[in-house]
Amino acid sequence: MPKIVRIKNTGGFRLAYSAQFLLKELPEAVQTLTDRDFSIFQIETLRGLHRPFFADALSVVHCAIDSKQMIAGARAVSNYNMGENELDVYRRVQHLDVTRPAVLRNIGTAVFNTDFRSLNEWRKTPIFKEYYQPLNMLHSVSLAFAIPFKGNERLQMTYFKNLSSSFDAALTKDEVEFLTIPFYFAWANRWGIIDHDTMNLWLSLLVKRSPIQLFLLRSMASSSRYSLSALADKFGIATRMANHHFAEVFDSIAPIITHKQDVKGNASKMVDLARAFHFLAYVGEYRARQ
Repeated sequence: MPKIVRIKNTGGFRLAYSAQFLLKELPEAVQTLTDRDFSIFQIETLRGLHRPFFADALSVVHCAIDSKQMIAGARAVSNYNMGENELDVYRRVQHLDVTRPAVLRNIGTAVFNTDFRSLNEWRKTPIFKEYYQPLNMLHSVSLAFAIPFKGNERLQMTYFKNLSSSFDAALTKDEVEFLTIPFYFAWANRWGIIDHDTMNLWLSLLVKRSPIQLFLLRSMASSSRYSLSALADKFGIATRMANHHFAEVFDSIAPIITHKQDVKGNASKMVDLARAFHFLAYVGEYRARQ
């Protein structure tokens, strides 16, 4: 059975979920930098962690969406290396964007514009001519995250490459999602969606999580019902291996779980993990790429 998650086992990915980064460097940047400087910090950090993940520009938007999955308004906007009126331009032509419904509906899923057309074909589209080309951009990957208790709002991030380049072909959706998740919690704190203590708690629970552990927990948090065997099948691993990952996570956070569930057998640990990592539901269900 082939494994599903496609993330290389490199030091950069381990560093991204290290205590040094999640509990010190990232919170410090959240508190001390302006939105623009934090965007630069995000781009430079991602490039340092994983060289193929090098963006030329970044758009971060806390937006309201309507029933047609259209951006209806903005709560907060930060653009780096883009026009200040980027969102106004986009809202006028968003009906032309074939990526928009996939981004806004599939919470936490990385969507490249090349999922729909090659870059050469993309150059011929109306959305390229009306939006990308005036901004000097071509290749993009976007993610939209849920907002706690606000079903019609999203926090969307779009990374861009300019007209003369494109994202490295080796960059996978899994890598984009894994490396972006901590920055979602950072922006949520910056813009008052969650408070600083909540951000610090959630980031502390992510320390030393491996990609497969994070995605297993994410799937569990996003499911109304789940089973160990079903989660294992989804990720192409044996049930005993899934159980090993959950046990390892539980042992690492057991000292900080204050209200443990009185359920027989291993089920109690699963319930405790689901409660502790409930916030991963805001980054969406993991959608495996075959």
